[in-house]
Formats: sequence, C-alpha cells, structure tokens
Amino acid sequence: MKFINIRELSRSPSKYIKLANEENDIIITRNGHPYALLSRINEDELEDFVLAKHFNLENEFTIAKQEFLLNKTKNVHDLLNDVKKEISNEI
Repeated sequence: MKFINIRELSRSPSKYIKLANEENDIIITRNGHPYALLSRINEDELEDFVLAKHFNLENEFTIAKQEFLLNKTKNVHDLLNDVKKEISNEI
C-alpha cells in the first residue's frame, strides 16, 4: 500500500490511477491525515461495493418496487409532461 499527498495526485492523476489498478490501493493524504482511498474495482466487484457502502439501498429498492406495484409512480413521459405544464404555468 502506498501513501501520497493530494498535491502529488493532482500532478499525476493517471500515473496513480494506473498504479492502483496494477498494484495495490493508494491512500491519499491531506495535511498529513488520511483523506481518500484510490482502489481498483472491476464490474464484478461494483455491485458488492455499492451494497456494502449503502446499507439502505436494498431497502430503497424494495420500497420503490412496492410503490410501482401499487401504481404510486409515474412513467417518465407523464413526469416530463407534468414538468412542462408547471414551466408553462410559471411563464
């Protein structure tokens, strides 16, 4: 694992993105303190990462599905028409 400061990252971002992709994680520091993590991720890991970081996401999907099944949602065309009506009423 490598540590670099944010200024060094701003000088050579491609270099460090490539390094993180090919070798290992990079901890980015700011004023000597950990600030961010630059880490490789692929398509297979993306879903696990999102679910691990966003604890309510699965619950939000369940709620959205229930709202859809109860016809409490609008399709995009109806939503756009509503927005257009609101805009024309404001003018």
